[in-house]
Amino acid sequence: MNNIKSYLLEISISFALYWIFAGYLYLIPALKSSPITYFLFLPAGVKLFAILIFKWRGALGTGLAIFSRLMLTDPAQPWVSWFIAATSVTIALYLVVELGLKLFKIDKSLSNLHYYQIVVLATVSSIINGFVFAYVVSSLTIGQMSGDLFHSGFVTVIGNFIGNALFVCAAVLIMRSKLTILSFISKLKTGIK
Repeated sequence: MNNIKSYLLEISISFALYWIFAGYLYLIPALKSSPITYFLFLPAGVKLFAILIFKWRGALGTGLAIFSRLMLTDPAQPWVSWFIAATSVTIALYLVVELGLKLFKIDKSLSNLHYYQIVVLATVSSIINGFVFAYVVSSLTIGQMSGDLFHSGFVTVIGNFIGNALFVCAAVLIMRSKLTILSFISKLKTGIK
């Protein structure tokens, strides 16, 4: 029972984080390159880290979030198309991360994961995710990305790469500054009392 609660929590956290970082997309229309692709896509970093931390539960949570975002973005498309697109992208990303961790010989605890390995995983996942997304969406939908498949895939790759880069840099900055942040929070708590 505790495992089920833990799994549901990890899936929910992955889903919520995706939507927290996807929220800005609806506030800044200039970031859109088409109705479903963006020049800056921070949820790409969330997908990578959710899978790194929560494994298949992170993939499931972000996969559900991708499906819900696509349904919200273009509800005119059949839901089956968006389900196949979300599933394809999620499985591809999950396989890239798992294969990368095996190639780098990373422990399950991620204790020996280094910054350069995260950068390599983020780069490869951006490329795979971008072209899988562009190909699947182009194949399953009418006119969403079919004009120039390579160009659509490249724009998606760049948006994912920039989102991954910003997310990774922010995460590394937070990790390196965690003692300073914790000290600041501690001072705030003692100042309030």
